[in-house]
Amino acid sequence: MKQGLGWLSCALLIAAVIAGWMPAQARQDQVPATAELMQVLEGTGASGLEGQARLRVSLGKVKSPEEWQRQAETWASRLGISQPDAAIEKSSSLLSYRVKTSRGGVQIHYGVTGVSNNGWYDPYLVIQLIGSPQSLRDVDNLREKFAKVLEEAGWNPQFSTCVRGIYNDKMSVDRQTERILSIFRIFHAKELERMQDETVVSISGYSQLWEGFIPLRGGRMNLQAATHRSSGHGTFITIGTPIITAEY
Repeated sequence: MKQGLGWLSCALLIAAVIAGWMPAQARQDQVPATAELMQVLEGTGASGLEGQARLRVSLGKVKSPEEWQRQAETWASRLGISQPDAAIEKSSSLLSYRVKTSRGGVQIHYGVTGVSNNGWYDPYLVIQLIGSPQSLRDVDNLREKFAKVLEEAGWNPQFSTCVRGIYNDKMSVDRQTERILSIFRIFHAKELERMQDETVVSISGYSQLWEGFIPLRGGRMNLQAATHRSSGHGTFITIGTPIITAEY
């Protein structure tokens, strides 16, 4: 789904990783269950549904790429994630350790990124869990399990949830906008920011139904929805809280 305004999601993700601006308010117990967003999206007529839960934690500082890699391997082991085929990339400014595996009906994407910072490296651990409507309970259970391990070690993981689907018809920008605003009405959300082009609409807002949020232009944001009209596959839609963490 990396199309149109997909660069927006990428830019926000990079900002979250490098600047670390997602505050502690986006706690696990304040993020709606993946099933809640899935139910609303399904109610709008979307099909091909997929749910994603993401947790991220800053692991402090390390002195060398070797220490960073040991840390990445150690945490994978502590979380029970097998890593026989880990993808490792190293450059002078960025280190990347990635593992893709699965457990039951849930895909697990585990990664530790090391960002160069004045002779040190700032490592960020990110776990993304992807499941179908039938495996959403497993997605939430795994998120809770991984979070517990990290919290017991004294870390403060940050959380986000998103769901994706597709409509069979190719919607105009006006229809995309109305579909997103209909979802905002369900969540009693106030629109804060809108971006669009010829095929993509992205709207960010805030709902008082949830406590978790991230700052946006001096306000609070905890809901983002985006649609994209594909040239051959209808119209894709993604909903995220407090922000979309998948390209759309």
